[in-house]
Amino acid sequence: MGRSVRVLHLAAWALRLVLVLAVSFGGGWVAHAVGVPLGWLLGSLVASAALAQMGLSVNIEPIRPYVLIFLGLALGQTFNQQVLLSLAGSLPAIVLCAMLTVAAGLVGAQVFSRFGGLDARTAFFCGTPGGVVLMAIHAREAGVSEQQVVLAQTIRLILVVLVYPALVALLSAHEIHGPSGHAFAPAAALSQQGSPGLLMLWWLAGLGAAFLGKKIGIPNPWMLAPCLLTAAFASSGVAPEHVPAEWIVIAQGVLGISLGSAMTRQFIRGSHRLVLASVLSSVVLSVILILLGLAAAWLFHLPVAGSLLGMAPGGMPEMAVTAQALQVSVPLVLAFHFVRVVFSNLLLEPVWRCARALRLV
Repeated sequence: MGRSVRVLHLAAWALRLVLVLAVSFGGGWVAHAVGVPLGWLLGSLVASAALAQMGLSVNIEPIRPYVLIFLGLALGQTFNQQVLLSLAGSLPAIVLCAMLTVAAGLVGAQVFSRFGGLDARTAFFCGTPGGVVLMAIHAREAGVSEQQVVLAQTIRLILVVLVYPALVALLSAHEIHGPSGHAFAPAAALSQQGSPGLLMLWWLAGLGAAFLGKKIGIPNPWMLAPCLLTAAFASSGVAPEHVPAEWIVIAQGVLGISLGSAMTRQFIRGSHRLVLASVLSSVVLSVILILLGLAAAWLFHLPVAGSLLGMAPGGMPEMAVTAQALQVSVPLVLAFHFVRVVFSNLLLEPVWRCARALRLV
């Protein structure tokens, strides 16, 4: 009897998984077909969120890391010696922008304090654009509500992913396919189909790099470590195996489903003030960071699209795949977010103490 029940539960789970994947990727296909920027991700997100509201959701997190390896391998191919030299020359600007991005989070904290009814310390971790996982870890270590921080950061990430692709396309239409002479211009697409066997070998190498990156504490190791691996080869003149476009589509869909499936009724039930504050703070933060991104592009002669996505209050994987889909400055966007993550890891507590001393939160 017990075995039959387990078989039924497994069959129900498999049916639920197939249904969510089919509907979500169907939504991605429709969004892509009608020309929505980042359509595969956004369509999958909206479709999976709708299913989650009806009680149909699956935990896709166990497979997300292994799909992100393909994305990391593809992103690393956009690095070459010229790009690395340009990144090194732009490093002071990138560091300054990372500091300004974290500082802008103090405005978001004020929104959470006034409209979300949160204490100052919880509001600080909700308002700082540091990523869902990173800010949840910091919240746990600081002894504040991890659930409230996760809710606030997740809502912001979803709103940013929904809004930023169209905004970036609008504000930088003349640079989306930037001039080929620009140091951060996207690399030309590879035409070869590639070898599935060689691609699998590269994936295994990326998997090993990800495990090593996780052990030594690299942020987002499943994407960033394989990216660094292929970037090292690409910058030395050794072309890694081409990652087919189909895997990039799958990566976009998996990211969309992982975000949309979190929007269950249980997740947002009883937190209406916090949800309102999350939406409001996301709008305020986005306006501030868009203006700062445009200013940074003008002052430091950076690509507008790369600067906007680099300063976006979203996560590294989501903004990287947005840059890849829009064919903008992937290495620049990754550098922006990597420096911000490092800055947040090292200096978040000192920023909190300084802001508290100055009565900014």
